[in-house]
Amino acid sequence: MQVPYLTNPLHHLQKVRDLTLLRINEAQSIVIACDSDGGIGTKPQDIVQIAPDLLGRFAVRVPLFELIACGATPFMICDTLAVELEGYGEEILRGIKEYAQEAGVTEDIQFTGSTEENIPTTQTGIGITVLGLVQQAQFSPGTAKPQEAIMCAGIPKSGPKHEVRLDDPEMLSLADLIQLRAHPGVHDLLPVGSKGIAYEMEQLAASASLTYRLTTPLPLDLKQSGGPSTCVIFSAAVELLEEFRNQLRCPVHVLAILE
Repeated sequence: MQVPYLTNPLHHLQKVRDLTLLRINEAQSIVIACDSDGGIGTKPQDIVQIAPDLLGRFAVRVPLFELIACGATPFMICDTLAVELEGYGEEILRGIKEYAQEAGVTEDIQFTGSTEENIPTTQTGIGITVLGLVQQAQFSPGTAKPQEAIMCAGIPKSGPKHEVRLDDPEMLSLADLIQLRAHPGVHDLLPVGSKGIAYEMEQLAASASLTYRLTTPLPLDLKQSGGPSTCVIFSAAVELLEEFRNQLRCPVHVLAILE
């Protein structure tokens, strides 16, 4: 399909939740997601001390999760590192590229970015922007249905309160997210970030013009930050709960019923 000539790109932009869409034709859009981290790393002024390659993995995880969750396929990663490239920055980039491979972003041409080479830095800063391509028919926001359950895969965790590890069995993995998104019974799907589960539940319901009724007792803290997308919420028939629990490594809970 030929991409039309865009005379005014502003007319083709759309904001959906934390995503920006650029409609390139009737069937497809480019989806843009971004995230940033500061004070995390091994620099002297970093508050949370973690290895730079691990920082890279967590930094790219969030926008990758946002794109995959909405139905898009990531194809481009832009990294802006407020640190030097030699040594430290190279380790961050190694983590970014190794983690992105699991999402199908594997070629050098799919990465671009910049580093700070003029000023010595004592604290780590990093920004990540990821671009993806989505078929309009597969764009999931607003697709939740009445009587479906809002479920949560994973447990919300965030540093410094929690030790957040990529091998934590309570945290949703990238492989499990890809599997969940591909399931035909899963409709809307949102990663949980710093605003917590309750905020994302409101977003999920409102985008489909629905409300929800909470289950009791609640199995999770709905206000706890999800940090680097340690969990996701999604809409699906409640009858699928046991199937999800059997397929995914992380815990799965029912939080509410959509009405």
